[in-house]
Amino acid sequence: MDLNRDAMLVSLHISAWSGRLYDREASDHVAVHHDASASAGRYNKRLLPKAAFAALTATMSEARTRHYANSLPWDDKGSRLLTVANYERYIELMDGLRERLVRQRARFIEDYDHYVAQARLDLGKLFRIEEYPSKETLQDRFSISYRITAVPDADHFIARLATDDTERVKRDIERHVEEQLHDAVGDLYRRLAEAVERVSERLDEDENGKPLVFRDTMISNIRDLVDVVPRLNIFGDQRLASLCEQVKDRIAGVEPDSLRPSRTFDPAARDRVKRDADELMEQFAGYFSRPPQPGQEAA
Repeated sequence: MDLNRDAMLVSLHISAWSGRLYDREASDHVAVHHDASASAGRYNKRLLPKAAFAALTATMSEARTRHYANSLPWDDKGSRLLTVANYERYIELMDGLRERLVRQRARFIEDYDHYVAQARLDLGKLFRIEEYPSKETLQDRFSISYRITAVPDADHFIARLATDDTERVKRDIERHVEEQLHDAVGDLYRRLAEAVERVSERLDEDENGKPLVFRDTMISNIRDLVDVVPRLNIFGDQRLASLCEQVKDRIAGVEPDSLRPSRTFDPAARDRVKRDADELMEQFAGYFSRPPQPGQEAA
């Protein structure tokens, strides 16, 4: 595997106006009214109705979720590893969300005067028009962007070092990169294992012997995972590929309605999926007890 050829780093940047503001005057008033210290609490007021931000907040939240789902952990500075195999899908998802946010921002600004008028009624004497940004300013307050850069290699750093101990430094860098890659692949095992475990847990019964609530997302999340994991499997880890294929064949294709009380409820299917999920969990437990080394295939 050539890391610089097979992957890149991607960082996500989301900016948003919270629509909240600390009101010192109101905080001081509350403290005096209750004979409390001025440092005992803070009054943060909502400048606009919560509903005004609902669509924007949902899109930004989805952007974060999609970003993490379609990339691998890398460092603690915000960069994540994006495989070449998943590059087109990542770009398609994030560009779509950026375009959606632009449309929602335009609607938000179009309705801004209405939201401010509603806030005037909601806040009463706490309302101060000077605390509201202009419509022009709001154009820059909501955005989604991402930055893609190359994965630095050891030689890149070595060339900038003024030391005779370059071989040791190079080995340390390469070892650190290998550990990061191993953690990245381990993250895929963890994602699959947690999704399968949630399915298993929700297929249990309550204390009265009744099936627990089983939501569509239990299966849709599994389907999303078995779709993206092969594109993020940067080592071509055969054990991971096999487990992913088993999850796809044994769980992802099941319709949620067949697993819960409904017109198409199938107790036999529920029992089978529960057994399959438990069996898969045993296989995942084997991985976490002794993870394969990077570049090695599981036996």
